[in-house]
Amino acid sequence: MAWAATLLRCAACVALLLAAPACGDDDDDDDPPEDMCKLGYLGVQGAEIQMEVMALDSSEVSRPVSDGDVVDIIMPPQGGRVIFLGARATNLSACGVQLSGTLRDTGSGRIMSESRTVNLKPTGDGWGASVDADISTFANVGVCHNNWSSRDIFDQDYEIEVKVKDREGREATQTRRVRPACNQPDELEVECRCICKHGYILGERCE
Repeated sequence: MAWAATLLRCAACVALLLAAPACGDDDDDDDPPEDMCKLGYLGVQGAEIQMEVMALDSSEVSRPVSDGDVVDIIMPPQGGRVIFLGARATNLSACGVQLSGTLRDTGSGRIMSESRTVNLKPTGDGWGASVDADISTFANVGVCHNNWSSRDIFDQDYEIEVKVKDREGREATQTRRVRPACNQPDELEVECRCICKHGYILGERCE
């Protein structure tokens, strides 16, 4: 009967092993990942989000946009032409802001838009903004090649819309009436006016 006693002892050992926690298993594994953004909160927590529309110009400087302003059509690293739309905002976390930018043809209602998640850089006055030296903090709204609008993109009146949405789902939106322009030197302006004209055909040679 010695074999039976041995078997019982082995069964008890197996039961203890199964009941013991697995190696390396601790409560830390259930913790959410650490938020790497340390920029903090802008303005007054819980207050209504306030924002200004910003646009990057051809000299790589962002400026606030008012109704009737010119906004530059710029050649980005990926080619084509875009309008860089950003924001300056307060009363929200600087981290994980969803930024959306839109150019609207007010005649046809057609739009071109782009959305991305950005961190707004605090400016020391309770506000945060897109960063001039970092185009990834702006909505890169692709507007040319122009195979979508009912008219030229340049020297015509359009509407832009910029929206920010924080991680709590709160939103703020601003619209402006603007006039896009090919404010670039020499050949770049020639190409801009070519590929941004109404009726441009992809692959068409720009003289």
